[in-house]
Amino acid sequence: MSISGRTHPDACPGALQLHQAADGPLARVRTPGGLLSAGQLRELAACASELGSGVIELTSRANLQVRALRDPEAFAERIAAAGLLPSPTHERVRNIVASPLVDRELIIDLDRALCARPELAELPGRFLFAIGETGLAADVALVEGRLLLAGRETGLPGTVELMLEAAEAFLRLRSAEWRISELGPARVAAELGTELGAARRGTPPSTEPGPHQALIPLGRLSPRQLLALAEAAEEVRLTPWRTVVLPRVPEDVGFITDPNSPWAGVTACTGRPGCAKSLADVQTDAARWVHERHTDRPVHWAGCDRLCGLPPGPVIQMVATPGGYEERQK
Repeated sequence: MSISGRTHPDACPGALQLHQAADGPLARVRTPGGLLSAGQLRELAACASELGSGVIELTSRANLQVRALRDPEAFAERIAAAGLLPSPTHERVRNIVASPLVDRELIIDLDRALCARPELAELPGRFLFAIGETGLAADVALVEGRLLLAGRETGLPGTVELMLEAAEAFLRLRSAEWRISELGPARVAAELGTELGAARRGTPPSTEPGPHQALIPLGRLSPRQLLALAEAAEEVRLTPWRTVVLPRVPEDVGFITDPNSPWAGVTACTGRPGCAKSLADVQTDAARWVHERHTDRPVHWAGCDRLCGLPPGPVIQMVATPGGYEERQK
């Protein structure tokens, strides 16, 4: 990514720093490792119903967005009381994705240690930590006991301490960069006293729905669906593939468990009316197209050339233009 001409700070939204979307203020609630308790699900459902439009979005980093908030201060107070805002200073940097197979205590340890270091509150909102195989381009990752920087082997053991030391090294070296890939992972590795090895080529994680992993069509959730999840388990795990992992999948609330469903592998950005930059109502258009789907390849629908929410790997892009949708290959 080129950073030439970048003159503004990172403006990733959070629960306190909201994004002024076309349909109203949008809050992004970080859920490190995708972990959510039943009580937190219930509170988010209530907040979306009582303070917002009732639309909840599951992002490609397994965070939740609540749209069109009418009272942002009340929202922040309520999610803080629910344990979803443990550190106001660090709330936009708690970007931790994890494989559903990862020990939950390791996720919690990393989150607590991250929030305990005041200097790490200065990380850009796009900086990403990962634990386990996620398929995402994380800045700092712990995979099979080894530390990776921007997907490159370091020869160092994967520990919470070293992950945070790598983040601190990035902060010492950066100027306008938001990601280690922009700065150069070799520079960060040198700060840690090591050299980079080869790029890791791991086994892609399974993203298919099934008996214990339900797909959320187009990443859109309703308060009713959150309440159904809360009834099904004391804790759930959201994934970067817009699925949720839980012991029992609730029936009759729109979750997809069939790996052969036409919804599998179909993603979309917010589109109109929520995004002022979008040229189309991509959620509606994608949902209509799904019933006539003619390809097994992943397909991403986007309202403009920014391609928000584009998943990694080969994917067909359906991009809205002033003249209609244009199909592109990635």
